Amino acid sequence: MEVPEGEQNESNAEPLKRPDLELLVMGKRVGLSFTEMNELTANELVQFVNIYVKQETGKQKPRRRMATQADIDAFFA
Repeated sequence: MEVPEGEQNESNAEPLKRPDLELLVMGKRVGLSFTEMNELTANELVQFVNIYVKQETGKQKPRRRMATQADIDAFFA
């Protein structure tokens, strides 16, 4: 599905080309074995990774946002 230019945002991010491999990589990065990942559903694995990241960093990874004019001014200052 192609998104018209100018309408792209976080909710319209490009779909993953290989979501199966993305899930496996996420599981391995948090230290799960393939056997352990096999016991979880895809949704459970994503929830597990989100909880792990939240606990490791003390907060969830901040989402990207559009830069404001103040951000642009600060960058070029």
